[in-house]
Amino acid sequence: MFSVESYVEEVRGNLEKQAELLINAFKNVENLKFPEDACVLVIDTSFSYNTGFYLAVNEDMFNSVDPVEDDSDDTSSVKLLTNFALYDEDSKNFNEKEEEMFSEFYSDNGLEGITIKEYGHWVKKCFDEAKITLNVPIYFRILDEEDALNLVTGEWEDQMEIEL
Repeated sequence: MFSVESYVEEVRGNLEKQAELLINAFKNVENLKFPEDACVLVIDTSFSYNTGFYLAVNEDMFNSVDPVEDDSDDTSSVKLLTNFALYDEDSKNFNEKEEEMFSEFYSDNGLEGITIKEYGHWVKKCFDEAKITLNVPIYFRILDEEDALNLVTGEWEDQMEIEL
C-alpha cells in the first residue's frame, strides 16, 4: 500500500512547488537591514506534514535580537513561506486502520530522517539558486532537532557547538 519511493517522490514534488517562492524569499533577505547585534540568521520550521519557514535574526543560535522599533529600517524577523504540505496525509482520506498502517510504515522505514535529509537538501538548493551574499551566517533548523544546516557550507552542525 505504501512505498518509501512514492512517499519521497511526493515530498520532493511538494517542496518543488514551493521552490520559486523560497528562492525569491532568499533574494529578499539580501535586501533587508539587520540590527547591529545580529550575529546569525536562523530559519526555523516545524517538522510536520504542514509547515512554513520563519527567519529569525539572532544574537546567537538560541536568542533573537531585541524587536526593532516600528520606525526603524531594521528587520528582526520575517516569514519566508507560509503553510504548505510536505506530505498531504489528509488528501489520502485514510480511515483509522490506514492511518495506523501509515504511522507504522513511517516509523519502520525511518521516514523522519529521510524527510529531514530531503528538506535540508531542498533548502540548500534554493539558497544556492538565489545566489545571495549575506554579512552574517545563515542556518536552517527544524524545531526539536539538535543539528542545524549551515546554508553556506551545506553541513549539518550541532547547534550547541556552533561558534559565531
